[in-house]
Amino acid sequence: MKHIFQFFILFFLAMTSCQKEKITIAQKVSETFYIENRGASMRILVDGNTSSKVFIVFVHGGPGVGAFVYNSDYLSNNIEDKYAIVYWDERNSGASQGNSNGMFLTLEQMTDDLRKVIQVIKFRYGQNSEVFIMGHSFGGLLTSSFMTTGNNQEMVQGWIFADGSQNYPLNDSLTRQMLLSVGQQQLALNNNRVKWQEIVSYCNAHTGNFSFDESNQMMKYAEDAETYIYEVTKVNSWELFWNNAIKFNWPLTSMLMNYLYSSEASLNNDLAKIEFSSSLYKVTLPVLILFGQYDFVCPKGLGYDLYNRVSSTDKKIIISPISGHNIMFQDEVLFCREVNEFIALHR
Repeated sequence: MKHIFQFFILFFLAMTSCQKEKITIAQKVSETFYIENRGASMRILVDGNTSSKVFIVFVHGGPGVGAFVYNSDYLSNNIEDKYAIVYWDERNSGASQGNSNGMFLTLEQMTDDLRKVIQVIKFRYGQNSEVFIMGHSFGGLLTSSFMTTGNNQEMVQGWIFADGSQNYPLNDSLTRQMLLSVGQQQLALNNNRVKWQEIVSYCNAHTGNFSFDESNQMMKYAEDAETYIYEVTKVNSWELFWNNAIKFNWPLTSMLMNYLYSSEASLNNDLAKIEFSSSLYKVTLPVLILFGQYDFVCPKGLGYDLYNRVSSTDKKIIISPISGHNIMFQDEVLFCREVNEFIALHR
């Protein structure tokens, strides 16, 4: 009897291990799977209309944040009804798993990871699938690396650049200039005097050749600065985070550990020196550039630098007058309209 029981257990395991993974082609899909690459097991959520055969790979900010936070109801109702969005958690980010992979936590490796993500999407949903990549914040640097490396452009139809950075040294300089000029204007208007005076004083005392600590301090001021501007649509990040965390049962422990590890990793020191402005001439594909007028973290000057340097004949830049660093939340209507029009034109 014991041997018969063991036989059935082995038979069951053999049969279930041979079952093909479910891949759904439909108008409303939500599928999660993991991609293995160089010691990392990276979580992928494909949401939306996979029958469109159009996939937008969302390359999130950070490093370490994860793609969970971008998966909003508004995007679901206004982009995912037409196309599928691929929410990719980069290595050591979000719900991605594996070892700490310190030696493989590099921009070069993450660029290869993005290439693997696109390959897997085409393998799962068909080689005729059309892929667009969208980079936000640090995702701008990562997608810049991807677009200027080898023949990667042949894998995608177009590039969407939303409040991103392709040049960290230039980013620091533009952030300081914007904090200083806007801060002086706000002081003249007698708005938030104590807070703006602190920011202006810091910028006057730190004029260039920024250290890593100085760069981090300016980024902290930049994150705060947009909350002092009355014109900017306010986003309650914690409310958004916790509501979605409960709704979608986010793996908070994994997300926290990945964020803490990545935010303290030596990768951040390396990134501080990286720029792709000088390589952007290689880009010939259609490009859509979206920035917030009051984005201090990645100022709109980065968008104009990108626009002027790419060799693309089909390129467009849009500046939202009510946004800071998160145009996909702060000007949802404009964001979705421009993304949908761009994809419809170039798919």
